[in-house]
Amino acid sequence: MKIFDEVTIFHNWLSDKDFIWWPFSFLRPEPKILMTIQLTSLMTLCFAGLSFVMYACFAVVNNALDLSSLFQTFIMFFGGFFVWFNLVTKPLWNRRARQLQQQ
Repeated sequence: MKIFDEVTIFHNWLSDKDFIWWPFSFLRPEPKILMTIQLTSLMTLCFAGLSFVMYACFAVVNNALDLSSLFQTFIMFFGGFFVWFNLVTKPLWNRRARQLQQQ
């Protein structure tokens, strides 16, 4: 259990940094507030949307935009962020939030 505690501490320390949430810092809940599926869905929409736009712009600038795989890339960005936020970020954030609420 010790390693899981260390992973939780590191992840939440990193999640508390402003640069991680840029430009969507308004989405970051207070440490005592539990993350919900609604919040992680909104986070996914914002972060995956921005990442996809940045990817597409980079591809256009480098003359490497492949329209046939654009939809697949779009799905991978949204799926990846959704899975990460719900399987990693939310459980680790909520673990700390519950601990803080009990204090």
